[in-house]
Amino acid sequence: MPGLLSCAVPALFALCLPLVLALPNGAPLGSCTSLMPSHSGTSPQTSDSPHTIAAIYANNTVEVMIIGADYRGLLLQGREYGGDVAVGNWAKLPKNTKVISCFNIENSAITHSNAELKSGNTVYTWNPPRKNKCGLRVEFVATVAQSRAVYWTGLKSDEINAVPLSYFSILCLTKQT
Repeated sequence: MPGLLSCAVPALFALCLPLVLALPNGAPLGSCTSLMPSHSGTSPQTSDSPHTIAAIYANNTVEVMIIGADYRGLLLQGREYGGDVAVGNWAKLPKNTKVISCFNIENSAITHSNAELKSGNTVYTWNPPRKNKCGLRVEFVATVAQSRAVYWTGLKSDEINAVPLSYFSILCLTKQT
């Protein structure tokens, strides 16, 4: 019996270990640049994503939504259009999400905090950088996961102005004179 027990305990541990390691508690800082999950043994989907990213400027913030099928995981950043570093920060966190600080910028990315379903009506609120520059155009980039093995990377919103047009015009005209 002791021999059977000495085999059963390690076998049970080995079966449970992947479940522990795969607990979906958000993207690690190592994913900030590539937005690639660190899910071992998986690759991003090559099919068209069932998700799109919508971004709308409203009340000095940008409201971002991931439109499409429900999803469980995400890594979402605002980036200067065409850039590869997060700018701005996230506020008013929706349920089941948390922020991480990519590129030493506080709260510059938002990710899932668990595997609960998130829906297309979830609104993520982004604040432009405080030291905004004239003509700062941003896009929102994301990886969205339906499950540990089913995810899409490189999703992008349309580019938008990070400042309202009226403020943007006054600021730029003031700087030029």
